[in-house]
Amino acid sequence: MKNLLGALVLFLAFTVNANAQETFKKVDEKIEAKNNMVALSEAITVEGTLSDDLTRLFEYKFRNLNENLSAERKIELAKVIEAKLRATLSQTQMESIENKKGLLKKLTN
Repeated sequence: MKNLLGALVLFLAFTVNANAQETFKKVDEKIEAKNNMVALSEAITVEGTLSDDLTRLFEYKFRNLNENLSAERKIELAKVIEAKLRATLSQTQMESIENKKGLLKKLTN
């Protein structure tokens, strides 16, 4: 009886552990970065090297998000991405992004 109970407990422990690992899904960073660029280009005009730089920034964001970060690290990453956007784009471009509801959050989170 003890062996049966022990086997049942081990079985449940392994199934819970397997389910916990499956909840985090990685995304394709290049596709998601392209989606962010499409959303950004709807708000502002992005051309040339600026487009390439922002695409690499969004790829960096999704590469880090694929590492299953803690909530604190995700907040810090969002702050870094926003700071880099503000440093890269002009004031009028940032105002255009901020005027589109939810766009800045989508780009940074």
